Amino acid sequence: MAIFLTSLLKALILPPASNGWLLVLAYCNRRRWPRAARVLALASLLSLFALSVPQVSTLLASGLETAPPFDLARPEVAHVQAIVVLGTGRYADAPEYGRDTVSVRTLERLRYAARVHRLTGWPIGVVGGPAIQHPVPEAQMMRQVLEKEFQVPVRWCEERSRNTAENARFARALIPVHTIMLVTQAMDMPRAAESLRGVGFEVVPAPVGFADRPNAAGSLVFDFIPDAAALVVSCTALYEYFGRLWYRLRY
Repeated sequence: MAIFLTSLLKALILPPASNGWLLVLAYCNRRRWPRAARVLALASLLSLFALSVPQVSTLLASGLETAPPFDLARPEVAHVQAIVVLGTGRYADAPEYGRDTVSVRTLERLRYAARVHRLTGWPIGVVGGPAIQHPVPEAQMMRQVLEKEFQVPVRWCEERSRNTAENARFARALIPVHTIMLVTQAMDMPRAAESLRGVGFEVVPAPVGFADRPNAAGSLVFDFIPDAAALVVSCTALYEYFGRLWYRLRY
């Protein structure tokens, strides 16, 4: 029930739904408070426009993507004992596979974990429980992808957790090492690393999927033209900012 409510609140509060609520509020008050209604409508449209601009989404992402790319030459890497990969959703009822499988974001994490495992030999642990109306745990699907598609063994498979806090707590109970290399998206890393450190792990970040890439090729003109992909990045960043605040208050 808690997971359902969290997902529902996320859908209702984050853009573009929040922008829609502002427009509805503006419409409902257009006769009683016309000036306030115009302000709400303008705020809705301008905020949606701004969040869809690549330059704005990159700025939001840069405040979260503070961990540098993983580097085997860093001194702290010498203490790593295992690779831990967190799940992040699923591709439900995938017609080309005939079943649920891992999401694109999870696949991105697994690919990098497999790469580092081949370079280092460090054992891998995958973490992720079942979702609403989907009884197969994410970790089970992650294990299948690593072992059958990447030909990489998985030593630990945590299948109960339903959020980042449980990821950390259940992983700590299952994985008997002190220092881990944590693989997750660059924007997700601050909250995930903080949660895992909170249960006693020493974390060496290995972020993937950077949105803020200063050297990426592109035209300055397109940096200021609204784009659907930029809106997705902005929404993800806002979710992480809210998530960090909520975790600090609750956990």
